Amino acid sequence: MPIYTESPGVNDKEYDLNDQDWHPVGPAFEVVKMRDETSLELEYSGECLATSIDGDGIVFQIRIDNTVPNYGSLGSLKQENHQSAIFTKSVYVELVAGRYTAQMYTQVPGLSAQGVCLDPGGWGAKILVTEI
Repeated sequence: MPIYTESPGVNDKEYDLNDQDWHPVGPAFEVVKMRDETSLELEYSGECLATSIDGDGIVFQIRIDNTVPNYGSLGSLKQENHQSAIFTKSVYVELVAGRYTAQMYTQVPGLSAQGVCLDPGGWGAKILVTEI
């Protein structure tokens, strides 16, 4: 039977991204994995805003302990859309039971982005975590 948990609200502040590295955005939160033989799936479906984007856009990925997931899809915000819905999912299949830190990460493949925030307006968007 699946176990469901969720992050707190993801709208905490605006972030300025001034290089092409991956950076955390939104609050970090604890995930407790109950069983060894299960996988963890993390999903975000919500709005994102950037006050300015220099380059092609911004990509988003949910990570556990800043590690790339075994499987996943990247969310994206294109340069011409400074506010849009993004969808991203990450699946971890080799984690043992324990406590982990999850957080949204973002990268600007171009030059920079200013004022990046998740869930602008604070409508209560969250990251859904499912242990299956």
